[in-house]
Amino acid sequence: MSRESVHTRQLSTISSGPLAHLLGSRLPEALLVLAAALTRLWRLDYHSFWFDESVSLGWAASDPKHTWDVTFRLLEDKHPPAYYLTLHYWQQFLGLVGLEKNDAALRMLGSLLGVLTVLGLYLLAKRLSGRNVGLLAGLLVALSPVMVWYSQELRMFQPATAGIVWGAYFLARATSAGAQTGRPPADESPGRRLLWWLGMILTLEYALYSYLFAALVLPAAGLTLLWTVWTQSRKERSTAWRMLWEGIIALGITGGLFLPLAYNAWIVNGNESTPGQAFAGFVANLWRQLRIFTLWRAEWPDMAIAAGLILLVGLFLTGLLLKDRHREMPDRWIVLLWIGLPLLLGALLQATNQSVFKEDRYFLFLAPFVLWMIARGAVLLAQRWLLAGWSSGLAAVLLVTLALPQVWSPTYQRENWRAASDYIVAYQQSSPRLRAAGVAHVDYTMRALDWYLRQHLSFEQLPVFALFGDVLTEADMDSVIGPPLAGIETSLGSHTLWLTQSHLAMLDDAGLVERWLDEHYPVITEQFPAGIKLTGYALRSRYEKVPQLADGALYPNAELAPGILVAACEVLTPRVSAQDTSMHPPSGWVHVRAWMQATEPATRDYEIVSQVVGPEGVWGVSLVRENDVLHRYPTSQWAVGETVRVEFDVNLNPITPPGDYAVTLESPGGGNGAVDCGRVDIE
Repeated sequence: MSRESVHTRQLSTISSGPLAHLLGSRLPEALLVLAAALTRLWRLDYHSFWFDESVSLGWAASDPKHTWDVTFRLLEDKHPPAYYLTLHYWQQFLGLVGLEKNDAALRMLGSLLGVLTVLGLYLLAKRLSGRNVGLLAGLLVALSPVMVWYSQELRMFQPATAGIVWGAYFLARATSAGAQTGRPPADESPGRRLLWWLGMILTLEYALYSYLFAALVLPAAGLTLLWTVWTQSRKERSTAWRMLWEGIIALGITGGLFLPLAYNAWIVNGNESTPGQAFAGFVANLWRQLRIFTLWRAEWPDMAIAAGLILLVGLFLTGLLLKDRHREMPDRWIVLLWIGLPLLLGALLQATNQSVFKEDRYFLFLAPFVLWMIARGAVLLAQRWLLAGWSSGLAAVLLVTLALPQVWSPTYQRENWRAASDYIVAYQQSSPRLRAAGVAHVDYTMRALDWYLRQHLSFEQLPVFALFGDVLTEADMDSVIGPPLAGIETSLGSHTLWLTQSHLAMLDDAGLVERWLDEHYPVITEQFPAGIKLTGYALRSRYEKVPQLADGALYPNAELAPGILVAACEVLTPRVSAQDTSMHPPSGWVHVRAWMQATEPATRDYEIVSQVVGPEGVWGVSLVRENDVLHRYPTSQWAVGETVRVEFDVNLNPITPPGDYAVTLESPGGGNGAVDCGRVDIE
């Protein structure tokens, strides 16, 4: 029996079995939309808002007229206003039900647009390449890690992608591209065609006014129109000419409305961008874009990544080279136009801006079309070699599915401002009478921190100031940096200062603000949530007596070393995980604060450590910092009768078993034994 006969029999079996019944129903479409919704609504608040998202929130909170005036001219932001205005009104809508400050509710806007992207691509691919290609392409987009990630982010990249996909679909409908009805486009009523053209104008315009790189698809839209007209003209010339003029008018309106913004973008790009070399690293960029759109940042062995990408490249090339025997529409060339032209134009733009391909998100709008071509390759391969097509298609789905969970892993955290805020809030709530203040190094880091802080603490309880936004030099140490920092201590009477640092490149590369604070105040803790360094400083560490402490403080009044009394102890983190994934992997830290007094002049500088102790022995010892209180103000200098505030971070062994543990203070050279400071619950 010939191979074609075997293949025909296989197709016949499939077309008459239960699988054919399933595929013939609308269940696959329903499952596709469900998959897109589940992946985009899953753990919407897992990641905290980061710098870029806080910028979006800032514009969303602004007056719409101000947002339009400023962002249309690209003065304070290099992204145009459409998405910011959408987010503004979405937040206003959420305010009707009290969810305007809810992370998940705010991100749902992008998630819904992400689902619409999947639906739009399915409809587009189905129309031009057939239902099977549409379903597989839609599924790949539904599961693509990068598409899911940007659907869950408060930025314009996914909304612009949705506008481009639907703009392409409306263009196909207006020109009846891919229609399998057998009737000419002229049979569509003028009113319906007008709706399709209007839909194309509105969706493409929304994409253009959300993200400037969306303009790179306009030539592809124009060539798609010409290609479709040319194929139609062989059947009905009058219809083709009508379609051409309608398309020219519609695309002319689209381009004309975009022209003022394009002019502003050209001026800004010329003034602020660093020129590069056209087509620099072009092949490497193509390979990188393929990985971004499919496996993205999957943490697999290099061999596994390479093998997966080679398979996907093979499917892409198969989709490009094979002709669909059952369809007259040259869909592969149309898909290639929407992929290739933007990439070529982007490569040309490198001559004026060397960072065109710098970020993963810049060409996100190409991902649906790349995945469409991959799906086309698998389906057309199945038309010729059934087993090869099905297995390669399933392999492509499996690859993106296995890469997807990384989206919600700690390694994908950009800036964990929620964790930074939670730490500050927990510290301050355990110390309500010790006033604190915060310094965000630059304004945009203050916005993200403020978003989470203000859900628990008011500005009066913990004011945060963005004091430094300009480039700092050594000459600024005493004249620019010093006065406002010293002013926080004197004007607010604060006991603690929280310094948050993020995005300091080309602003404070030498860490001058941190250096000034290190020279003037002792460090009480350092935390390292993703993308951030959070440092606590004791603006005040010497007291006449023990201040009023929160409930739960212990008052041992026990001598730790000759002349050194532990007056009070506080375990400020009563519950800690032995293994940490957010603040300072791999181990958790127990934070202890001791109030100590000199009852007589100390004859030496005593070392003091805090420990977590269980029946088996010591499970954690305090970290040694050269700039803590004991190093800046050693015990030999303590005045008799004064109270000194000393704080410790006890670094746990990551394998510490769950349970209740004692927290102690001990002076290895003091000879008086350990002092009980409280308990900690290790999870």
